[in-house]
Amino acid sequence: MMKTKIMLLILLSFFISISAQVANSIVPKPVSVEIQKGNFFINSETKIRVEPNEEMQSLGDLLASAINGKLGTKVFATSQMTRDIPKSLIQLEINKEIQQTEAYSISVKPNLIKISAGSGNGLFYGIQSLFQLFPLEVKGKSFSIQCVNIKDEPRFGWRGVHLDVCRHFYPVEFVKKYIDVLAMYKMNTFHWHLTEDQGWRIEIKKYPKLTEIGSMRKETMKDGKPHGGFYTQEQIKEVVEYARQRYITVVPEIEMPGHSQAALAAYPEYSCTGGPFEVGTTWGVIEDVYCAGNDKTFDFLEDVLTEVMALFPSQIIHIGGDECPKTRWKACDKCQARIKTLGLKDEHELQSYFIQRIEKFVNSKGKKIIGWDEILEGGLAPNAAVMSWRGINGGIAAAKAKHFAVMSPGTHCYFDHYQGLFNEPKAIGGHTTLEKVYSYEPVPEALNEEEATYIMGAQANLWTEYIETTDYLEYMLLPRMLALSEVVWSTKASRDLKDFLERMKFQYDYLLTNNYNFRIPAPTESGERFIKHTDKVSLASPIAGSKIFFTTDNSEPTTNSLLYKTPIVVKDQTIIKAKTFLKNGKASPTAQVVCTVLDSAKNGLAYKLYHGEWLSIPDFDVLVPVKTGKTFKVSLADVQPREDFYGILWEGKIKIEKEGEYTFYLASDDGSRLLINKKVVVDNDETHGLVEKSGKVTLEKGLLPIQILFFENGGGQALSLEFEGPGITRRAIPASTFFVN
Repeated sequence: MMKTKIMLLILLSFFISISAQVANSIVPKPVSVEIQKGNFFINSETKIRVEPNEEMQSLGDLLASAINGKLGTKVFATSQMTRDIPKSLIQLEINKEIQQTEAYSISVKPNLIKISAGSGNGLFYGIQSLFQLFPLEVKGKSFSIQCVNIKDEPRFGWRGVHLDVCRHFYPVEFVKKYIDVLAMYKMNTFHWHLTEDQGWRIEIKKYPKLTEIGSMRKETMKDGKPHGGFYTQEQIKEVVEYARQRYITVVPEIEMPGHSQAALAAYPEYSCTGGPFEVGTTWGVIEDVYCAGNDKTFDFLEDVLTEVMALFPSQIIHIGGDECPKTRWKACDKCQARIKTLGLKDEHELQSYFIQRIEKFVNSKGKKIIGWDEILEGGLAPNAAVMSWRGINGGIAAAKAKHFAVMSPGTHCYFDHYQGLFNEPKAIGGHTTLEKVYSYEPVPEALNEEEATYIMGAQANLWTEYIETTDYLEYMLLPRMLALSEVVWSTKASRDLKDFLERMKFQYDYLLTNNYNFRIPAPTESGERFIKHTDKVSLASPIAGSKIFFTTDNSEPTTNSLLYKTPIVVKDQTIIKAKTFLKNGKASPTAQVVCTVLDSAKNGLAYKLYHGEWLSIPDFDVLVPVKTGKTFKVSLADVQPREDFYGILWEGKIKIEKEGEYTFYLASDDGSRLLINKKVVVDNDETHGLVEKSGKVTLEKGLLPIQILFFENGGGQALSLEFEGPGITRRAIPASTFFVN
């Protein structure tokens, strides 16, 4: 009898510990989670009680559907209950004492789960948290949830995710799937970028040529393949309603005055030159924009916005406003006449006039505008909100002027950036990791307490120049969106990267269960490891059921390579390549660890760190460094510079083992340059995102002088140097190759 009791206690403690782990794995992290003793069992006898109205019934049906999907039962939600109290009851209730619209509480007791909120929004978010307490796999006809008390509410009211459907078009069913994952992690704003130079994606009945002509481009970056598509107004309504049911507001973006070539291809009379134009086929900024001196341009845009506003209940309409070249306006008689008539200072004030005129019209319809931070130039429209993308200064300026702002800086919130520096799919540039997104703080330090109230929240932007498939789109969104969801929902004080990464172990499986693709974490960070005699390299994966395969012969790992079981023993110079493979066959990017034997006295490069603001590499010889030292490799992290506005000069020698032709690959954000034997091998200068350039050079055997120059202006920062040559496949240059002078 005693043995039986002991065994039951052991089993009970096991179930409690497993459930507690799940309760503490919720993303975004709740305000408070208190684990209690006991378990609530969900089975075919479970009842769901809701209040008698349509919204509550829908929420109850959502919960019932999830339970039935797990168990194959026929649990249902009802407002009709018998006098008998069920042994397994889930109750959804509106509690008017909960003032915050999106706040909720969950109480799980052995016989009762109660989700309380002041509105349907809060109940929906409570249900999303409850779903994360469910086991991922259920065997049998019941499952248990650890008793727990949760109290939660969001930090910010704007928790946004953007999708560009213009550079590449995605079908309605995928847009719905995209909205679903936003809802899973309590994001409440879907910014739908619907018009661009490269495609017009929304039906406007008064102007049918916008979709007949503007929705299709003949090719993309000279690939010879037509690309297009658009959403009918009925499809738009369908998506908006789908989002509404998930408590997500859809904010449409109609770009103006720039990024408008697709519209001008259809209606060239609204340009400065009269055309003709074709829908944009290349990426970048195009100089043809709407004519600001033509009143008919505004008639056209007001007609378009009238139809758009009728489709979207959102109180906010995004009007773009970014990257509008002034070249055509400077040469346009109508635009110059407008500037003279209104007494405007320049074309920047003409853009301000343009935005203010559109805002006045939108305000007359009971709605407000938001625009990219360029709308600050020339004067901000009276009631406009600003979306700060070129860093944080736009948001700061808006808040100090008592205008609302959404923070979306490219440094942390642009999900079209690379997630790693090595072995990633093609992206537009930049380098924004999961950890970097998690580190973001939406309220700038420059704001005081009152000014901070004008920060509405933050948003991820997903531009799609290089994202042709929905699978790749999910890869770029996830898991970074989960990090941002915690930034905008959870309290600043509660955020902890180590804790977040621990909770992500559950979330990767949760995403898999819900059929989402995501970037699988590599089994270790790529880079160089310095060893003296013998060392061990450990690999790990946070995803249950995954396997790690590796090679030591510089070949790409496959499932036929060595299976990782214990740390890899390294005694001399070795290149370890490793990948994490999931059960479904998908794999992580390849991690490459170059194990290098170093002489700490002889190996390395001397560096000098400078502070300054430049648009290209300065003459470091005439500047005074703020810091000097030595690194064993070309690494920004090893120098530990500040966030922006600095330059670094590395100098030393590179050991060339064999005479012959070598190719060097220099990738940087911003500018960089490589010199060997005092001759430029790769020039990757000027301000830009993450760009790689290469150069070939014939080198003699021996120790040759080498210099690497780099500067960082603002925004993202990255630098990497690789080479290939006689007997060397492309790889990072080993630290053992560098020598101090």
